[in-house]
Amino acid sequence: MKHFNLIHLLVTLFVTLSVASLSAENYLVEDESADPVYFDFIYEPDRPIPPRTNFVKDEVVLLYPADKAGSVKNITKKYGLETSSKVVLSSVNTGMLVAKTKGQNPLNLSKTINQKEKSVEAATNNVFKTAATTFNNAYSMYETGVRYVHATTKGQGITICMVDTPVDIYHPSLSNALIETLDLFDFDEKSPESMLHGTSVAGVLVSQNKHIGIAPRAKLFAVGAFKADSSRPDDLKGTSSDVAKALDACIQHKVDVINLSFTGGKDSLVEKMVNKAINKGIIVVAAAGNGGRVGSTIYPALIPGVLTATAVDENQKLFDMADKGQFIDYAAPGVNILTLAPQGKYKLATGTSISSAHVSGVAALLLSRKGNKNINNVLKQTAVDLGKPGRDQEYGEGLISASRALAIIK
Repeated sequence: MKHFNLIHLLVTLFVTLSVASLSAENYLVEDESADPVYFDFIYEPDRPIPPRTNFVKDEVVLLYPADKAGSVKNITKKYGLETSSKVVLSSVNTGMLVAKTKGQNPLNLSKTINQKEKSVEAATNNVFKTAATTFNNAYSMYETGVRYVHATTKGQGITICMVDTPVDIYHPSLSNALIETLDLFDFDEKSPESMLHGTSVAGVLVSQNKHIGIAPRAKLFAVGAFKADSSRPDDLKGTSSDVAKALDACIQHKVDVINLSFTGGKDSLVEKMVNKAINKGIIVVAAAGNGGRVGSTIYPALIPGVLTATAVDENQKLFDMADKGQFIDYAAPGVNILTLAPQGKYKLATGTSISSAHVSGVAALLLSRKGNKNINNVLKQTAVDLGKPGRDQEYGEGLISASRALAIIK
């Protein structure tokens, strides 16, 4: 009998899996019956083999005390670096310089600088990416009781910040929404791919369509930090330096909720900024990830204090591709959800990006009534237990219930 090496078989299966990308023609549709697109930022966690490659190949990020700019200038000269950009992250009083390495390996260089220099902290400029797939069937956004809550509040007086791609603010469903944008780069407004993910997330948050927007009267501060490669318009990327700038802008804007519908590997700079936001009393909500992994190490979802959202369907069944782990806090609708697409279109979307936005919207609704930041306890007390009894690594505390939560804070 022929014997097979099980480990070899599993590895072979793993490396042959791939995620299909979709063209603009596939998702830009006029009606609500079309096949959905699954949006989310996905990055495979760091593995010892092969070497980590989730960073810009010719850049390094240098962090330093904001009042010690001279120290970083000496470092760039000493190591032959060319300054690409330089900003101050005011919320953490930290200077950030992105420099070209001129052929030097960013991993090795950052390690050397951290070992030899005390005045700066060096890191690779890590990259986050997007991925897509398709599903069928549609169902209402209101299984968490949002329709009932809208009779009492629609999020007025609360500001949500989303760090994402740029948003098509000219979409008819956003025309009366309270939106302020800050894009960290120029982008092609004629390219729907460059605005697709952000427009879909913004739709769940504040769309004026009563079947879509969770907190339609909340203010939205939309920071565009993910952009498309000109040669691959559907391949959206964001770096840790751009995400840090975006988070700093959110904190400086004194927002109440930050929605992070993206995932990536562990990053000390992004973690520092997220911790600052949490310490400021801002509710931070993150996507659980769509890699189908168990015991996942997805960031920023894994950062303590972040509310992590997984996705369920109309039958309260877990989304097949959702990551699982003890970091999961809540489940929310995230399969075949009607939302917005650029150029006035509507689409069905699936993924933990969508469920994260749902949780952020519900948090805004409750904040507008409760008037303080202790929303997590309210959500925990009123979540509908799913799966195994008690908290578990698939559904966390369970399905959030906006209506039950509102009932105990009135």
